[in-house]
Amino acid sequence: MAKRIVTEEICEQLAMAAKQESRRIGVGVTLSVTDEAGNLLLLQKFGNAILPSLEISAKKAYTAAVLRQPTAEFGQIAQVGQSAFGINVTNDKLVIFGGGFPLQIKGETVGGIGVSGGSVEEDETVAHAVLKVFAKFAEEWQEE
Repeated sequence: MAKRIVTEEICEQLAMAAKQESRRIGVGVTLSVTDEAGNLLLLQKFGNAILPSLEISAKKAYTAAVLRQPTAEFGQIAQVGQSAFGINVTNDKLVIFGGGFPLQIKGETVGGIGVSGGSVEEDETVAHAVLKVFAKFAEEWQEE
């Protein structure tokens, strides 16, 4: 498979999905999108998202991209008594609660998204709407 990248066009479509879903549920959020190495490609605040959501969403996207797993899953192994307990204090970019998801094509991580501004459940609701849009791009790439 040829190397896939998250383009500006894809970022714009993902942002539109986040904006629409955040309006639908009535919660201001911030969306961050990264490449596979966790480099920030998009950071966009919608509505009355709280100011810390800017940094938190970027860290969620980074964590999901570089660890290639949702931040909530990573958070499970970072709990007291688990194999990665304390890892989040070794790197201030790592987030151990929900709202971050890797962008994957056939198991290959090509980027990450992070949503912050609401409760974890609200952040994940918006993130799932974003992932549905990304899935359309993933399908097109898989057909090539």
